[in-house]
Amino acid sequence: MAAEEDAAIEERYSLYEAYNELHALAQELETPFEAPAVLVVGQQTDGKSALVEALMGFQFNHVGGGTKTRRPITLHMKYDPQCQFLSAISDPTTILPSLSPNLSRKFRLTILILFMLLLLLLLFVKC
Repeated sequence: MAAEEDAAIEERYSLYEAYNELHALAQELETPFEAPAVLVVGQQTDGKSALVEALMGFQFNHVGGGTKTRRPITLHMKYDPQCQFLSAISDPTTILPSLSPNLSRKFRLTILILFMLLLLLLLFVKC
């Protein structure tokens, strides 16, 4: 089962890389490239990268204590007409496994609420 999970993560990462290359090519050719955008703003060490990683489903940054993200990060998303979304959640804490248990309870609840709002938004928007 771990091999299947690794393959799924590798596939998602490959899709991300392919989309990133297309976006870079569009910029190089000065061709408009429309994509939805999400802006995550917060104080230093507020967990912005942890939130984005939890939503993406894979780690793209360093993990550990202290400040790790020292540059702006742009992630480009890929439209998938056969996308799947979570329609029922029995335990929302299982959705965000990459969040450190050392984070404050208030912060983890805030992230869970944001994630739930995002899921609700996805229910009302076509994939």
